[in-house]
Amino acid sequence: MIKKSITRTLATLAAASCLAGALPAHAQSGFPNKPITLLHGLALGGQTDISVRVLADGLSKLLNVPVIVSARPGAAQTIAANAVAKASADGYTIGHFYQGAFSTTPLLQATPYKADDLVPLIGWQMSPQMLVVRADFPYKTLKDLVAAIKAGRDVDYGHLGKGSVTFMAPTVFSKVAGIKLTDIQYKGDAELVTAILGGHLQMGSVTEVAAAPQMESGKLRALVTFAKQRSSNFPNVPTFEDEGYKVPIQVPIGIIFAPRGTPPEVARKLHDAIRQVVADEKIKAEFAKMKQAMYYIDGKDAAEMINAERETYFPILRDAGLLAK
Repeated sequence: MIKKSITRTLATLAAASCLAGALPAHAQSGFPNKPITLLHGLALGGQTDISVRVLADGLSKLLNVPVIVSARPGAAQTIAANAVAKASADGYTIGHFYQGAFSTTPLLQATPYKADDLVPLIGWQMSPQMLVVRADFPYKTLKDLVAAIKAGRDVDYGHLGKGSVTFMAPTVFSKVAGIKLTDIQYKGDAELVTAILGGHLQMGSVTEVAAAPQMESGKLRALVTFAKQRSSNFPNVPTFEDEGYKVPIQVPIGIIFAPRGTPPEVARKLHDAIRQVVADEKIKAEFAKMKQAMYYIDGKDAAEMINAERETYFPILRDAGLLAK
C-alpha cells in the first residue's frame, strides 16, 4: 500500500510540474508585488543557508521585491516543507529542499504533508556529500573501518536527518558491509563539523563544501565521497565503488518548491527568474568561491527524479526493516 500511494502522489506531482514548465513565460498580472518568503529546512549559517541567501539576493534585485530567507531546521527538512505545503498557493511562499524530503524521508517516517502538496519548480544546485573524520581518526580507509567494527569497535556518525543523503548513504553502506553504525542527528553541517573537531563525534556525513576548509587545513579528512565519480576538488577521496562497495548513489539536488495550486504563470516566472539569477556571471563566481556546484533541472524532471529515487530505495529500506510502520 505504501508503494502504491507513493507512485500515485508522485504521478500527480510530475503532471503538475510538467504543466508549469510548459506554459508561456509571462507572469500573473502584478506578480510579484510584495515580499517573497523562501524557506529551507537546514541550520541558520550553514552551507545551504548561505547559498540560498545568495540566490535570494539575486532574486530580490531581479524581481524588485524583497526575498526573505527563513531557516526552519529539524525533522529532516519536514518542518519547513510542511510550512510551504500549508502556505497560500500564490507564489509568495516557496521553499528550497533537497529531494530526500520527498523521495526517502516519507519511507522512513510519517510526514505532515503528501508528496503532491508541493510542486518542484526548478533544481538549481548540487551538494555532493562525504563521510569525514578528524585527521587523527585511527582508520584510514572504509575497509579499515569495517574491520574494526567487526572486531568490536563502536563507531558513531552524524547526519542531517533520516531520509537525507547524509543518512541514506551510511545506512545503506552499513547494510552492504554487514556492520552497525550508531547514527546521531544534527541540525546543520556547521554543528556536525564542530562536533567532530571537538572529539564528540567520530564521523560525519556532510557536504563537500562544508568540509572543504577543514580538509584543506588538514584538520579533517574524508573516507569516501557519496558520488559516482571522484570530486575534482578532492580527487584523492575514493568513491564507494573504488572501495569495493555497491551503494546506490543519491546526490542531493537543491530544488525550489511551491505549494500545490500555485498558478502556472507564477510558477513559470519563478522558474525563469531563478534560472536567470544562477546564470549571472557574478553569481556564478560567488558560488565558485564557495565551491558550490551548480546544477539545472526543470520541475518535470525533478519530479521524475524523486519518483525514481523512491522506487530505488523502497526495496532496500523494506529489506533492511527500516520502512515506516
